Amino acid sequence: MNRPLLDKGIVVTRPMEQSTELVCLLQKAGARAITFPAIRIEAPETWHSLDGALDHLARFSWAIFTSRNAVHFALSRWQGREFRVPWPSTVRIAAVGRETARALREFGVEVHLVPDRFSSEGLLEISDLQDVAGLEMAIFAGDQGRELLETTLRQRGALVEKVFCYRRTVPGANPTPLLHAWARGELHAVTVTSPEIFNNFYQMVGGLGQRWLKNTPIIAISSLTAEAVTSKGLPSPWTAPEASNAGLLSALETWTASLEKNA
Repeated sequence: MNRPLLDKGIVVTRPMEQSTELVCLLQKAGARAITFPAIRIEAPETWHSLDGALDHLARFSWAIFTSRNAVHFALSRWQGREFRVPWPSTVRIAAVGRETARALREFGVEVHLVPDRFSSEGLLEISDLQDVAGLEMAIFAGDQGRELLETTLRQRGALVEKVFCYRRTVPGANPTPLLHAWARGELHAVTVTSPEIFNNFYQMVGGLGQRWLKNTPIIAISSLTAEAVTSKGLPSPWTAPEASNAGLLSALETWTASLEKNA
């Protein structure tokens, strides 16, 4: 069986609670997954924004979920309500990507819209979200997120409410064990799944790690994340063909194939 990632040390920078699937994929491919979460996802400091939206769900024509985190915090809060009412059938649900859609279905919620291109840009290309003038729309997201969806839908005439479901913080992890593995040649590539995660990782590994990154392949989940990498003056990363764990694995296999080709 062809296992192009055999014995390759691959850094997984996703939050620990969201890294299981990617770690399993890497292990099945023969790689050594090195977990180093570069972001921590926490409950918001106040539930005011989310509770306000959940209190009046029926007034929205669309509920847009921008990540698995948004799904987890919003729907866990919804399901935990003492007097929870069913999700209104009049509210259509859009997910920014396949993994977000899968998280919604795990909560038993029907998903009406998933873009072929897993991104805010892909979502905005869909015809259902073109003629939205006068519609009330809720965007379930975290803090520090992009404003593209909100801004564009407002420009199209929608009445948009940004619903804050969670917040992002920088972990206080000690990078020394990671740097030691890097120095021993046990670290072959780094996966990054958002601009925030890459920027945190870049900060966490310090000057030494930043120098080593110049010669370490970086696998970015999207072109947006790739731009965060190159903005630091690093070489262009390998970019996943789709924003998913399967896409990351595909990009890693393309990278290893290039090593064999150039050997």
